[in-house]
Amino acid sequence: MSNLSTQTFNNTQEVSNKAFIKRLMDGDLSLAKTYWLYGVVGSILMNIVLLIPLMAGSLPLLYGAIFVSLAYAFVVLTGIWNSATRHDGSKFWAVLAKIIVIFNGLYIFMTVVSFFE
Repeated sequence: MSNLSTQTFNNTQEVSNKAFIKRLMDGDLSLAKTYWLYGVVGSILMNIVLLIPLMAGSLPLLYGAIFVSLAYAFVVLTGIWNSATRHDGSKFWAVLAKIIVIFNGLYIFMTVVSFFE
């Protein structure tokens, strides 16, 4: 195998050996997949999961669900940002994705601050 083929194989193998969350956060997945599947669909599902403790009226369960939701948001927003940085396609989509990450981060921050006031 040539050096280039060996290096490409090793890089591909290194990416596939990473844990899924690490690959997501590092931006190894495509921008479209990260944004639409994990950012949009995943966030909708996470909001549905947050309804369960609300309907049950369990405050400890609600705090746990909020913690999981915030952790998920951190992982996905970091992944979208890094995927946008690595995006080889149109710079328009990469910049738009980063703007959306900034607004989502600010929204989450303000929501958490208002929740604990």
